[in-house]
Amino acid sequence: MQINETRTETSRILKIGQRARKLQEEQKKPYLMLHRGVNAVVNIDINSIAKSIDFNSTDIQVYPGTAGKEKLRRAISDSYFKGKANPENLLIMPGGISGLDITFQNIQVDGIALPNFFWGSYAQLAKLRKIKLNAYSNLQSVIKYPHKYTNQLVIINDPGNPLGEKHPDTDIFNAIDRLYHENIPVLIDSPYRRVFMDNEDDLYQRLLKYPNVIIVDSFSKSMGLSGQRIGFLHSQNKDFIQEAKQRLLYATNGVNAFAQELIYKLISTEEGKSAIQKFKRETSQAIAKNIDFLINNNLLSTEFYKNSKPMGIFASINRTEEELLANKISAVSMSYFSIEPEKHKNHSRICVSVPHEKFVKYLNPLVK
Repeated sequence: MQINETRTETSRILKIGQRARKLQEEQKKPYLMLHRGVNAVVNIDINSIAKSIDFNSTDIQVYPGTAGKEKLRRAISDSYFKGKANPENLLIMPGGISGLDITFQNIQVDGIALPNFFWGSYAQLAKLRKIKLNAYSNLQSVIKYPHKYTNQLVIINDPGNPLGEKHPDTDIFNAIDRLYHENIPVLIDSPYRRVFMDNEDDLYQRLLKYPNVIIVDSFSKSMGLSGQRIGFLHSQNKDFIQEAKQRLLYATNGVNAFAQELIYKLISTEEGKSAIQKFKRETSQAIAKNIDFLINNNLLSTEFYKNSKPMGIFASINRTEEELLANKISAVSMSYFSIEPEKHKNHSRICVSVPHEKFVKYLNPLVK
């Protein structure tokens, strides 16, 4: 039979993970798995929340609807948009990557503009959907020369992946405002932001001012629930949402009902909110300590953080992928995250969302 090739590559992140697990099994010695984008300081405690869900109810036993449960979309509006977002402009997605892919399918542009360092799956999704990939050096260049991105989709990922860099919100909004006046669409992809922000964070509410903005978010990242594969997509453009809904219908016929019910209870009940706060507090504290360790021991790739500071769950360090693997640490070369791979092969992306004591134990031998 004839097959339509995707012409995409297997994720480098998956490959290094497979290699590290094989070495771990062969050597019968534990490895510190820092190649993944998984919050692993603590697990969010969902046992009591899950016990409150009636698995025999129609909320679980029937199709959840293409757009997602209305009560969950209303709860997202309340929690993320201060109740200002129209639930009809929200779609529940099977994880953030699905929201990105549907956006890439849905929007007619000549290219996608990414920061110089970007999550490798952006590039593979663009290749899958036959969209040209471009890069911008930093937000300041977007603010200064917005017209350079005419008829492109500009992606702003903050805190970033792979650097974990946090830009000032003023820069983010200045860039969005400049692009808005040039009629250029913007995709805001900030799945890790809520790990570090409380419910008073008004980013998404402020974004409602801009009809050119598409938002993709992931509960998998902000609550440590990667296994549930759930997130959301928001746009004020009715045509965009309608077409996205159709694509979602024929791709999934609705997102897992249990995952939706679980997220609803986490963001709308006092018990759920308490579980989220505890998870975020312990996770963000460990991340801050781990980043400080990198800085204090000259392991951070400081040249990549001239216009920002590391805050997210990732950081780049000045050690190679092979050097880290030899020290029983799985990481991904920074060459995977750039359109100029040879320039950055001596640096690696690591996840810093792991217990501090374990992080120091494995990283200490690399200190010179």
